[in-house]
Amino acid sequence: MNVTQSLQRPLTLRDVAKSSGTLEDFGRNLRDWQHVIQRGGVHSHKAFQRSIADPPPALADRFEGGDTADAMLAAYAEWLADQAGIPRPEWCGDPLRISREPWFGSPLRGWLIAHAPASFRQRNVFTIPEAVFTPKPGRPTVSREQKMRKAAVRQRAYRRRIRTLVEKARRMESDPPPASSEE
Repeated sequence: MNVTQSLQRPLTLRDVAKSSGTLEDFGRNLRDWQHVIQRGGVHSHKAFQRSIADPPPALADRFEGGDTADAMLAAYAEWLADQAGIPRPEWCGDPLRISREPWFGSPLRGWLIAHAPASFRQRNVFTIPEAVFTPKPGRPTVSREQKMRKAAVRQRAYRRRIRTLVEKARRMESDPPPASSEE
């Protein structure tokens, strides 16, 4: 692996799993992916859906705690899909993506058992996830060609309005002013 590859942040959950060799690597890669989603320009539902769509390779046999990492990926993808209002990825339903042992994200176990989202609890992962995807308000992005076509339509409409105003002004100049009734 060269330096540029090692410095590249994962763009998808599949990338998170592919570049994780230990549970520590997994945590770092997941955090990097969250950073990409939050600050890296993933603002549309379609782009976000692409980042969670591909099934990550299984981590259970790759390192100790890999089953927990598999469960975390499935829970997180499912929970974020629900938050974003997009379909859940099919790979989240894999029964192998459940942690063998309960995993707690903090020492407040009772509180986490009560408050962890269902997507996490059903996979034996007890944590409060961070909602990393926020769709950007406004219009969806459009291609340069679409922008050019719209601009051309607006320009033609503008020229028609100006032509109409010029013709109206010329008619007013050529028509004699109305006679005043006071004379």
